[in-house]
Amino acid sequence: MDVDNKQATVWNILVAHESMSEKEAYAIVKTVFEKRDDLIAVHKEAANFKLENQKAAASPIPYHPGAVKYFAERGIKIN
Repeated sequence: MDVDNKQATVWNILVAHESMSEKEAYAIVKTVFEKRDDLIAVHKEAANFKLENQKAAASPIPYHPGAVKYFAERGIKIN
């Protein structure tokens, strides 16, 4: 690099195999967002887990249908 980097970015992507059931994926995503304060207490990066950040453009891979279901229930449109 010829100049200092003025911005660093961290992506948090939870990846699941496509064979994971919708029910399991939904439960995991629900737990992550509904227990966010507990996660923050363990690792401050969890403060960046925000529903409003969940957009199709924010992930290089498709969202699992279980995650999409949870987000839709919270008013977040992924697709």
